[in-house]
Parts: sequence; C-alpha cells; structure tokens
Amino acid sequence: MSDVTILQVVPRLETGGSEQSTVEITEALTQAGAKALVATEGGRLATALETAGGEIIELPVASKNPVTIFANARRLAKLVEERNVMLLHARSRAPAWSAYLAARRTHRPFVTTYHGAYSGRSRLKKLYNSVMARGDRVIANSRFTAGLVRSRYPVPPEHLQVIHRGFDVSAFDPVTISPERIARLREAWGIAPGQRVVLQAARLTRWKGHLHTIEAAGLLKA
Repeated sequence: MSDVTILQVVPRLETGGSEQSTVEITEALTQAGAKALVATEGGRLATALETAGGEIIELPVASKNPVTIFANARRLAKLVEERNVMLLHARSRAPAWSAYLAARRTHRPFVTTYHGAYSGRSRLKKLYNSVMARGDRVIANSRFTAGLVRSRYPVPPEHLQVIHRGFDVSAFDPVTISPERIARLREAWGIAPGQRVVLQAARLTRWKGHLHTIEAAGLLKA
C-alpha cells in the first residue's frame, strides 16, 4: 500500500472520539504501509498523531466562515493533486464542506463519519448538517446514529455503514497496571482499601451521561 495516500480532515486534534479515531486510523494506515495526511488546526493530540506516522497539514478547517470554507476547498484540492490523495475522509461539518468540494473537484471518493446527533431545526442548519450525509460512504458510530441519518437524509442503505468506536483493551487490562501505581492512585484520590470505584471513560460533557452514572451509583448505594 506504499502508493496509497489517505487524507483525513478534522477541525482540531483535541480530546474527543473523532480526534482519537483520527489518530487510531492514522496508525492503522501507517502500519498497512499507506501514507496518512491529516488537515487540521492542530491541538494536544498532534504529537500523538505524528508519532503514529501521520503528517499534519495545517489549515483553518475549524472555521465556519463560508469564505474560509471555499478557500480551504481550493487548498485541499491542490493538496489532493500534488500528493495524489486517493480518498478524503471528513469527521466534522465545517471541514467536511471543504473536503466535499475538493473531492468533487478532483473526482476522488469522499467518506464521512457521523460522530454525533447534530441538532438542526432551521432549514439553513439542516443544509449545513447535510454534508455529513453526502459521502460516497457514510459511517455512523452507532445504530442510533445510523437511524438518525436515515430519518433525516435520503442516504442509500448500501452507502451507510455502522462502525462502532473501538478502544485499546490493553489500556484497561489490570495485569498491565503495577500495584505501586494503584497504591499511588488510591492515595491521591482518597480511596480506602476495598472501596468500590465506578469509572466512566468518556469526555466530560453532559450528553455523555455522567449525571446518569452518578444517579445510578446513588441508587445502588441506597
């Protein structure tokens, strides 16, 4: 796959599922012998992405300004031609519009990953969101998300694929954690020996359900 170059487009490389997926796909592409380019404004995961073998192309792709979106589309199209990019993969709406326009201009496949349930009541917002359903292939991160896509946009069934978010099981393997580290963490968090701990591995935001986890823990205690 040494002649294969894939371009992912993500606004910023901060914490989150789409950003972590970008790093993981970059690593998988590199291990398969392909070249992995990522157009982004950068962020705290930039070093991890480069360590995974990816190359960062710095562009203001987080901007929702129409002028910037069209300018980014021209830059991406030029990049596609210069680096012989075979496929563009977008993970967020603003950069997806730039990638979509670049893909159509250069006649390359365009793939989107629908990472969340985008809200959109106005006609303009629905149009803005619709780019995530315009991929030659649309990846949904859950059956729930896939149902939303089907209910809102006329995506052919064969173009919509559910791919669940994965995770590195070794990171949660108790065997790989030393007793010393556990002891230090218990002391730092004030956890008594034998005390049960509930861990929710998710970004700290309301729609991830942390409040429900806290409520459930209270019910269990009662």
